[in-house]
Amino acid sequence: MKQVLLFLSITLSSLAGAQTLPPPPAMANLAQKSLIDEFIKVSHYREALINYAKDYIELKMFDYSVDPPKELLTEEQAIKIIENFDFDAFKVSLYSSLSFISDANLKQLIKFHKSIGGQLSKNDSILLMNSTIDLNIKNQIDYAIENIKK
Repeated sequence: MKQVLLFLSITLSSLAGAQTLPPPPAMANLAQKSLIDEFIKVSHYREALINYAKDYIELKMFDYSVDPPKELLTEEQAIKIIENFDFDAFKVSLYSSLSFISDANLKQLIKFHKSIGGQLSKNDSILLMNSTIDLNIKNQIDYAIENIKK
């Protein structure tokens, strides 16, 4: 009986020791935050992100699964959502997502955007995006849509 308990305790302790904690969420350090802030400024990232949000809201304004399409959101409500968009709160997501870009590459992105005058496309319609930024912006807009309907 002692051998079985000893075997079980050794097995369980080795299994417990083999489990690792997930890595902490990525977060930019102060130097990266400074570079990311500069990138946001020179690339007109805020404007491009808001344009992306506007496009997403336009997709959510009507239910096209019925004939005729049903209006889910008025133009005034859509404008109010964009006006109340809190970009500063969204920066946390940007810091986290863009922190995976090396300082050297961030500097190159800043240099590139400065060299073209900061406007990559007409009306700032192109932005650096990953799935986390996309999901976070859509979640923030969906939450605003739900709250505006109440």
